[in-house]
Amino acid sequence: MPILTAALAAGGLAVLPFELSGAIAAIQSNGPQRLDIRYEGYLPLPVIGTRIKAANASVSAWVGPTAYNIVSRAEAAGIVGWFVDYNLTISSTGYVGSSGLKPLHYDSLNQDGKKNRHVIVDYGADDVTTTATPRFGDMGFPPASHEQKMESMDPLTAIVDLTLGSQATPENPCGGPIRAYDGKQRYDLRLKFVERFTYKSDAYTGPALKCDVQYVELAGFKDKSDAQKTKDKTDVLWTNMILADLDGGRVRPPLKIEARSKAHGKIGIEATRLSWRPAEPAAPPPRDGG
Repeated sequence: MPILTAALAAGGLAVLPFELSGAIAAIQSNGPQRLDIRYEGYLPLPVIGTRIKAANASVSAWVGPTAYNIVSRAEAAGIVGWFVDYNLTISSTGYVGSSGLKPLHYDSLNQDGKKNRHVIVDYGADDVTTTATPRFGDMGFPPASHEQKMESMDPLTAIVDLTLGSQATPENPCGGPIRAYDGKQRYDLRLKFVERFTYKSDAYTGPALKCDVQYVELAGFKDKSDAQKTKDKTDVLWTNMILADLDGGRVRPPLKIEARSKAHGKIGIEATRLSWRPAEPAAPPPRDGG
């Protein structure tokens, strides 16, 4: 299941993206902000009743009044790293508009020891184009349509857009839906507010939101039989996401994403470090995951 990865229909003041206007207004008044998050992925080890580290990941974003830049890195770690050669570097740039973040250029390099595929997605005013080296064998069944690509954002932009609360409402402070496109796969993450509570970890202690997540494959995926689709759908019993609740609800970075699979048990990714702070106005956007 892709991790993270967009607009609610207007219908009155109750559904206006008030959270985003507050976040962007603060940036416009006080200058650029810097987001740094480090994550650790984990898999269950039911035999001894514990879990093992499976991956390390980081996200660094520089968000200014009119533009943004995001860089992320992920790699296999722990015992999983003994068997899987996985190293992913991705970046996204775009502009900050009245309705949230708008991607312009997405760059993904997956060095897995096999194809080492490099994918570039450019978002234009009238089209979204993908360049993959080496090329994909196919673009999925069915491939993402023009309309599906135009309504989407890349997964990195989706993370930071969610952090800024671009689609949060009083009824659903979790925001969403996230409409993501990674150059081939087009999927939705639909969030539903569950509760507010106090989250405690080494990375963050404070108010947080719990959100149920529905993952919906739309286009660009493998051709599956009806039986396989049913099996995949019933395998995941639940998925939820925890968002930090910073700056009076203006800023909500993901702290934890966790799913319960019938086949694999509880799998997830959790923040081990979180920082949201002013960035030097003259400083360039981040170039690494640190």
